[in-house]
Amino acid sequence: DVTLTELFGKKTKTRYQSRIDAEKLLRAASLELAPTQPEAFKVLLLALCCGLRKREIDCLLWRQVDLDAGVIRIEATEHFRPKSEDSAGDVDLDPELLALLRGWKAAASGEFVIEGRDSTDFKSRVSYRCETLYASLYEWLRKHGVSAQKALHELRKEAGALVAKTAGIYAASRLLRHSDIRVTADFYADKKQRISTGLG
Repeated sequence: DVTLTELFGKKTKTRYQSRIDAEKLLRAASLELAPTQPEAFKVLLLALCCGLRKREIDCLLWRQVDLDAGVIRIEATEHFRPKSEDSAGDVDLDPELLALLRGWKAAASGEFVIEGRDSTDFKSRVSYRCETLYASLYEWLRKHGVSAQKALHELRKEAGALVAKTAGIYAASRLLRHSDIRVTADFYADKKQRISTGLG
């Protein structure tokens, strides 16, 4: 059998296809997760509303959350190293999420945004501070139609697709902090509406 790579001479790329109703998911999370699993609710918001990676969420410190500027600063810390130089940068916060973060910070008991173990091995690609929490969140997400194996990454991709739809591919690339806009175009930008010239 001839493979697609052999036929076309290059590796095929799987474009993200949205299967998430983000608004419906957020409403369900605010009703079900926020009162009973507040840390899981935080994780979901940081992935879906900010497009943060799992490691970025896991190691996020309160000092990286600038409430005055309304941004989260993804940068190297004693617990975390960005995936690449381009992965570092500021992530803008919606006013609603900023208000939630203010309340969470006021009630925080430690330096990490997500409550869990006090430290992590940032050199390890498989060790996370909040593994039990993620397992619980993944179970909840599956019950609400998010069946991807890497559920948090699926939420991150959905964030990119939503921004691409409303603000364009360059804005999505900035949100996701990709090293090359072609990565955004090839894998993350999702066409959620019909595209035509409108001349018909």
